[in-house]
Amino acid sequence: MPKIQLLSETALDQLHKQMYDASMLISRTYLESVSAVIQSPLTERKLYTHFLISVRVHSPGSWTVSWCKKVPVMDTPQSKRVVAGLRKNARASSGRYITRELPKGKGDRYPNSTFNALPVEVRAIAIFYEGLLAKLRRAAKDNRAMKKAEFYCLERGAKALAECASAVEQCRQVLADVEAQGLRDLKPLTDLVSRS
Repeated sequence: MPKIQLLSETALDQLHKQMYDASMLISRTYLESVSAVIQSPLTERKLYTHFLISVRVHSPGSWTVSWCKKVPVMDTPQSKRVVAGLRKNARASSGRYITRELPKGKGDRYPNSTFNALPVEVRAIAIFYEGLLAKLRRAAKDNRAMKKAEFYCLERGAKALAECASAVEQCRQVLADVEAQGLRDLKPLTDLVSRS
């Protein structure tokens, strides 16, 4: 469960949360699929995977899903430099792993070449799950754009309604004044409409 809870105020927010839940499910299913291949007696060599799927909530209206590489922590100076570059002020004990986010580049999908470091037996599985994650990334991006557009549309509509209501009220006031004078002087009315 994330520390920051996603919004669920509108239908768009609820759909966004469902996409987050789907990405969490994909992450778990990827690990199960890869583990099944690794543990299968049919595999002819010892297999491993050092790529994981990371799903993180950044704010109540934003989450991301990315691929990470497990980096082993060892007692060597080079390993300590790598760990220090990945995690500022973090102390990772030797024999453990930390993760490094893989660069995605432009677009919603990691290139297939990202997975070339994986054993051939599990590479296709990772590419398959990346295809699913790419669809979710694109849909989530469109969802947030629609939410933003909806917000601005509501704001613009409320502003336009307020301006129109104020203008109509001014018009009624001027008409009442003109009628009170017996409709002899229409200049206040023409002055009012010429200002807009």
